[in-house]
Amino acid sequence: MTVDAEKNLKPFLDDSLIREYLAENPDFFIRNDDLLANLQFQHNERGAISLVERQQQKLRLKVKQLEEEITELMVNARRNESIFKAYSQLYVRLLRCTTLTQVLDQLQLTFEQELEMPAISLKFFNSPIALEEQYTFASDTHKQLLSKRFSDDQIYLGRLTEQEQKLLFREESVSSVALMLLGEDGEVGMLAVGSASAGHFEPAMDKLLITQLQALLSALLPRLLASNDTV
Repeated sequence: MTVDAEKNLKPFLDDSLIREYLAENPDFFIRNDDLLANLQFQHNERGAISLVERQQQKLRLKVKQLEEEITELMVNARRNESIFKAYSQLYVRLLRCTTLTQVLDQLQLTFEQELEMPAISLKFFNSPIALEEQYTFASDTHKQLLSKRFSDDQIYLGRLTEQEQKLLFREESVSSVALMLLGEDGEVGMLAVGSASAGHFEPAMDKLLITQLQALLSALLPRLLASNDTV
């Protein structure tokens, strides 16, 4: 047999085979610790470094990543606690309202000042009483919006077109919105809240707090309309 033939009979070792062997034998370097002193790794800034140094470097990076993740979780937790507290206080204040003006004032206090959302709009559909212009929303202007945004649910979270924004808000800078129909069947009106952040209101976000607010307003507002108390 020729030398070339013998070489062809030897199994070909590539990186994948070596990786697979080491993965199946994690104690390889324990049994062959004399190899550790000869292993070197390339570092972008420091050049060749030892295996121990490389392991220490990866460990430090992992610790830093975990610290950043923990910090982000703590920031989000504080933010969620602040949001929950703002909504909880809003519910109590709304229950004390006796006029539509007071309701709008409390909504503005929570969303514009406490939650830093620049735009809020409370509109009624074909109200039986005469309301100020800020509360009115004629049926011929909201039909298209309703059919497009509320096909599956009485709450919409996401973005609006420029034309849709003009129906709801004044000149505020709005990039994402929460729209909620009010009333058992959405017949009473709509509350619209706008955020300057495009990612603040998204279709996949949790709707618990918004659903609770929708339920409260759906029970409260018809009573105020029936009593003709607007101011």
